Order: sequence, then structure tokens, then C-alpha cells
Amino acid sequence: MLLTVLSWLYMFTVCTLIGTGILSLFKNRYFTLMYYLIAGVITVTVYTEFFSIFAKTGMLAHMLLPGAALLAGFRSKNRLEALWQRYRPVVCSWEGFFYCCFILLIAFFTSRGEFHTDTNIYHAAAIRIYEEYGLIKGLGNLQLHYAYNSSYLAFAAVFSLGWLPGPALHTTTGFLEVAMCLYAFRGLKDFRRHGNHVTDMMRIGILFYTLVNVTRSMSPATDYAAMFFVLFVITAWCENLLEGDSDTTLYSLLSVAAVYTATLKFSAGLLVLIVLWPAFCLIRGKRWKEIAAYLFCGCLVLCPFLIRNYLISGWLLYPFNGIDLFAPEWKIPEEYLVHDANQIKVWGRCLYDVAKVDMPVREWLPIWWENQFRYEKMFLGAVILSALLELLIFAARVMRKRKMRLELAVLWLAIGGSLAVWFFMAPFIRYGLGFLLAVIMIAVGEYLSGEKKGFYGIAAGSLLFCIIVSVSPYWDQYVTDAGVFVKQTLKDPYYIVQKDYEKGNMESCEINGNIIWYSAEEEINSYHVFPGTCYEFMLERSALIGDEITDGFRAK
Repeated sequence: MLLTVLSWLYMFTVCTLIGTGILSLFKNRYFTLMYYLIAGVITVTVYTEFFSIFAKTGMLAHMLLPGAALLAGFRSKNRLEALWQRYRPVVCSWEGFFYCCFILLIAFFTSRGEFHTDTNIYHAAAIRIYEEYGLIKGLGNLQLHYAYNSSYLAFAAVFSLGWLPGPALHTTTGFLEVAMCLYAFRGLKDFRRHGNHVTDMMRIGILFYTLVNVTRSMSPATDYAAMFFVLFVITAWCENLLEGDSDTTLYSLLSVAAVYTATLKFSAGLLVLIVLWPAFCLIRGKRWKEIAAYLFCGCLVLCPFLIRNYLISGWLLYPFNGIDLFAPEWKIPEEYLVHDANQIKVWGRCLYDVAKVDMPVREWLPIWWENQFRYEKMFLGAVILSALLELLIFAARVMRKRKMRLELAVLWLAIGGSLAVWFFMAPFIRYGLGFLLAVIMIAVGEYLSGEKKGFYGIAAGSLLFCIIVSVSPYWDQYVTDAGVFVKQTLKDPYYIVQKDYEKGNMESCEINGNIIWYSAEEEINSYHVFPGTCYEFMLERSALIGDEITDGFRAK
């Protein structure tokens, strides 16, 4: 726990200072602490991705960060002073004491527990590749999961500090949980003063999502990071729309954050549809320089992700064969890509047989539904009821001739499009949980913020009651899980040092004088040996391009 909290303080300092330096490019414009922090997280991630293309992200890559942070802090000392004056009363108050207790609570969960399944399969191993090589061409041939190339693993790698003595840290997910929850708590403090509660409910959605995943806080899982950023972007969008001045600059910055979210998880890519609103505003205002600046920022965020995709898999967007532009020696064969993409689909649909990938929706939907737990079915029912409530609210607005907010319509377009992709591609609940929560929270928030008269009030109130009843088992499930987790791990010896990555039973073989590791029994691709694969059959169908591992892998 102790080292976990210290690592968070370090991450917070580095990211906030760098983010402050980045946003100081907006002259005479000040932002909230959360915007500075998020800007820093994005900048550090993009920097690490670029660095990894040329060298390993070890001590040298890391030591440039505190130097950049100090320089940015010196150049932005006026902004930092303004931040301190704003938040100093909070630090020395009961509110600050509550935040400290909450930080310790999340540190407890982040120091122990179970790893996400995919962390053992490839997250931890991919982080080690960042640390030891930076990038290996064609690495996806050794194990297809490497080709997913989530940018979150770059952020996790640069702050794992694996080059220092002792076990490598994996505290970044807990860090995001703390940052997002404190942002939510801070906003909820003024709940009674808010005339509109959509943003408040989205803040509660952030807390809800944290509860769902808190027992695996130590996993650098790409799903968690992606959904946290989905929830942050949607919440901050609503905050700017309903509690702020509907500032085009903030919408534009959030659009850049949406591009970053797409690099965290390819399936969250349609969130970038929110860019339609700031693009419309900037074009209408003929603010061409700002348009060029934001386009440059978006491209800068996307560029290293695409370059790494190409170098790791030979494809621009893996596992998507719709864009086939290159034919390098290390390219993953299309048949492997298609099989992998189909496997994701059938697993998400609970079919577990690639031969059934073309099964019509009317046939696989009942199978998928029956494979959900009861509390998950209730939660999905709450999502459907929330969509009906939102339609009812929309109809009431039309009847009352109320003005529609286009910013909110664009947000719903992004959420709806993302859910459509989620449902038809791979409807694992965890893949789309952030968007599913957003449907519930926005609908409930709009109900709480509007008039409740006549038939509309009765119908909307009835739907709200059913939504609350439907969500309750989901909430209860994870509250119980968290309580059991605390009871079972309270005596675990992780109050100073965090629990290490699992080692698994790894065996090795020699190829051209190079040692390659593979999992002998369990599906664990160990962080502690490298490079490795979970699947011996993938190793058998791969070969080195040259005599060294750094030359890359190709398919036989």
C-alpha cells in the first residue's frame, strides 16, 4: 500500500506538471486540475509510444519525464500557484480528510487481489516488451493479442519502474480510479445547487464503474482504462454543456481525449463522433487556426498508435482487414486476423465456436441472453428501460416545444453508435459498460432535472422505479464482492510492497540461439520471462526474420 500511494503521488506530480505545461499554450486561459491531469496522462502516453518505436522504455525513457515535468512546472508557475490557492482549503478540511481515506481504501485494493484474465494472457507480457525492447516487429505473430496494441500499456510501462530494484509496479489502474472518483466526488459536493443533474448522475456512474472493478484494481487492464476515459469524456461533456458555458475550446479538447480513448480500446472508437459539434462551431466561426491546431493534436495522438500497429502486425488497424495497405515480411496472415476477429465475436456472443460467426442475430441473441448472470440481465433491462425513459423525455420536450441542445444530440449519437458496434461485434458487458452506464445515468439525470406533471410524470416515475429495481442486483453483487474481498485479503502481507505479477509455469525453446518462452499449462504469459507466448501453437507457426529477436517475427 505504501509504495502504491507513493507511486500515485509521483504519477500525479509528473502528469499534472506536464499537462499544465501543455495547456499553458492557451494564453490567459485557466483549466481545472482534472483537465491538467488528463492532458498530462495523454502526453506521457503519446511520448512513451513514440519512444518505444526507437528504443526500450527503460530508465532513459523515464528519466526524461521528471525533467520535462520540472521544466513545465517552472514555465507554468503562475498556473500552479492559482491551482494551489484554489485547492489548498480543500486539503486542510474534512473534505480533504475524506479524500485521503478514500485514497487509502483504493490503495488497499490496488496492492492485492486477483489479476484480470487478460493481464495474465498478454497485458503484463506486453508491458515487459515495452521495457526490454520497446517494440519488436511482427510480435503479433508470436501471440495475436500483442497486436491489439492498446496505448494504455505504454502508460503502464513507463510508470512500472521495472528497472529499479524490487518488483515492477502495476498501480496505474488504481491511479485512474482515484483520479476519476475524486473528480466525481468534487462535483457531487454541489449536488443541491445544480439545476440540472445529468452530470451528477454521470459522476455517480464513474463511482459505480469503480465499484464494479475495484477488486482488480492492480491489473493494468485495457478495458478499465478505456471505460474510465469514456465515462470522463461523457461526464466532462455534460458538465461543460449543463453546468458551464458550453465552451467550444473544452469540447475540442474533449474530442482530442476521445481520439486518445480510441487508442486505448479500438472498440471505443466511435466516441470520436463527438468531434462533429466542435468542428461545426469552429467552421461556423471561421476559426481556421484552431481547427488546424486541434487536427494536429488529434493526429499526434493517433500517429504513434498507427505506426506501432503497422510494425507489430503489418496492419493499420488490427484485427480489421478492411484497410489493407501494406505487405511487410512480418505481416500477420489475413486468415489468422480473420480467425482472431471472428473468435472475439463468437466469444462475445457466448457461442464459443468460430464456425458460428455468421449465425443471424435472432439465433445467437437468445443464447447470449441465457448465458448472462441474473444480475447482468437485470442491469441490461435497466439499460433498455432507461432508453425508453429517454425517448419519453424527448417526446415530452417536443410536445412542450422545448429547444433541443445539439451538443447533447451529438453525444447521444456517439453513445448510440458505440453501443451498436459493441452489440453487433462483441457484446461482452465489460467491453461496453461505460456506454451502458451512460444510458442509465443520463436518462435518470434528465428525469431528475425536469418537470414531473400529469401522465408524463406518472409514466416517467414508473420507469425510474423499475430502473432502480433493475440496477439494484448489479450494485448488490459488487458491494458483496468488495466486502468479501476485504475480509479475505485483510491479512495479506502487502501493506508496504504491492503483490507481484503471477509467474505461471513457463517453458522455453531455442530459435537461432535465442530463448523464447511459452506457457506450459496455465494461460499465463509471464511478465518475468521474455519474450513469451501463452500458446505453443502460435510459437510453432512463427519464425524469426533474422538471427536476433530484435529483427522481428514472421509467420512461417
